[in-house]
Amino acid sequence: MENTVIKHVKGLSPDATRYQKKMHYKYGGIVKILRYIEYDKKHGVTNDDIVAIIEKLRSDLSYEEIRSNEGFLDRLKEIESSIANTPATKILTK
Repeated sequence: MENTVIKHVKGLSPDATRYQKKMHYKYGGIVKILRYIEYDKKHGVTNDDIVAIIEKLRSDLSYEEIRSNEGFLDRLKEIESSIANTPATKILTK
């Protein structure tokens, strides 16, 4: 689950290939990311785990390079607010 969140907040690199752009368009949107997170929640991940990952991304030195990416904070806040406000049924039926 941590890899899913990291992939989303990292975003697409400016020199991405056509294939990477296609895959990002197909699987990298916020709706897909939230579906992956909800799936992980059904299989044992708790909200505390998600909050811990988000806090780790904000403060851990090993993620300094990811934090320097443009739009990192916006995408992280988007995940935070969506997880806090969206019931699981709304995500899965979209």
